[in-house]
Amino acid sequence: MASRWLCCSTAVALLVAHVGPAVTQSCGPPGIPGIPGTHGLNGLDGLKGEKGDPGDEVQPVRGLKGMQGLSGPPGRPGLKGDMGLPGPPGNPGQPGEKGRPFSPSDQRQSFFSHKRMISQVPEVDTDINFDRVILSDLDRQFQGESLTNGSFTCVVNGVYFFSYHISAKSKVCLKLVKNGNSHMSLCDTSEGYLVTSGSAVLQLEVGDTVSMQTYGFSNLVTSYSSTNHIFTGFLIFPTT
Repeated sequence: MASRWLCCSTAVALLVAHVGPAVTQSCGPPGIPGIPGTHGLNGLDGLKGEKGDPGDEVQPVRGLKGMQGLSGPPGRPGLKGDMGLPGPPGNPGQPGEKGRPFSPSDQRQSFFSHKRMISQVPEVDTDINFDRVILSDLDRQFQGESLTNGSFTCVVNGVYFFSYHISAKSKVCLKLVKNGNSHMSLCDTSEGYLVTSGSAVLQLEVGDTVSMQTYGFSNLVTSYSSTNHIFTGFLIFPTT
């Protein structure tokens, strides 16, 4: 044992004598492997390589047509375009039905136009008597319907137009009466003399009556021979 240690010591002494004092090592069994070290830093980029050869020319392959997508939302309306040229005239329409022959004798008429020449003031809420036919110089058929104490009686079913012109002083209140009921009323005032007028459209049946009446305070002019109070009415169109 002592001789073995001596040999080892001698060998170490000779090795130290050759390499100097930098290395000191003892002999023994190999140690276990050490822990792997960490990765080092990346190396620098290499030099740029040469340009490669061109690739082979290949025709692109077109794929199959895909399915139609969903319709998108409608867009905003565009600006109004210019007016186009007029189109050609259309074809003539079908002829209408032949009209009925016209006969003046078959045309139903109903009208009147009377004036008041009575000097007395009419009573309130009583029919004003228009006692004189304005068209008295014409034949009877052109004078229109007669009035009964100023009241018109309908003889043809239809729609009628009525108007009046009344002269008064200071104030007058009038009403248009149908079958005893007031259909329209008004009052007019002035510091002096005045002429008031009005009109209305009424639908009448045979036997209906229409007249004019005063109400409240009314001062109709009756003292001047040139002053007239006029009541007029006529059939616009008949009804069944």
